[in-house]
Amino acid sequence: MIKDEIFIDTDTAVEQEDYVAERNKPMPNLLHAKLESEIVFQLRLKYDDQFDFFTELSLKLEPGATPDVCFYPKRSSFVRSEIQPKEAEMPLTTVEILSPSQSLEAMAKKVREQYFPAGVKSAWIVVPAFKAVHVMLPGDNNLYFDKGELHDPATNIQLSIDKIFERVV
Repeated sequence: MIKDEIFIDTDTAVEQEDYVAERNKPMPNLLHAKLESEIVFQLRLKYDDQFDFFTELSLKLEPGATPDVCFYPKRSSFVRSEIQPKEAEMPLTTVEILSPSQSLEAMAKKVREQYFPAGVKSAWIVVPAFKAVHVMLPGDNNLYFDKGELHDPATNIQLSIDKIFERVV
């Protein structure tokens, strides 16, 4: 069996190591990028007047954390000179898209031990292999959606699971 690593040039391997070290997660692939953009698109279509949605926002947490998507209450403006390298204000909700090399258990642990103690109200874990989303809430109140409408009680956001995974087979 031939391993994928032998086909990665040295520059690419160093770039991947830097990405993993900086964000504490694997480098995203095409499916990851498709799901991330689809989630943000669907959210903006329905909730752009209520929330701001940010992708790949580095949060001021130890160890470092960069959720795939963060939801914040809508801000009227952004003062460029006040923006810091890492965001100290915690989002209402984080979205993490599970990569093949990540375990659901490790991701849930990250949510419970980093995000919830910092003030995050809900966390979505997107599981591409099952075309599903786990919505985690503090106190081990977890919801699972693989069809119909996802409903996040922390933000009252509702999204179609079918729309998120529309072109994923």
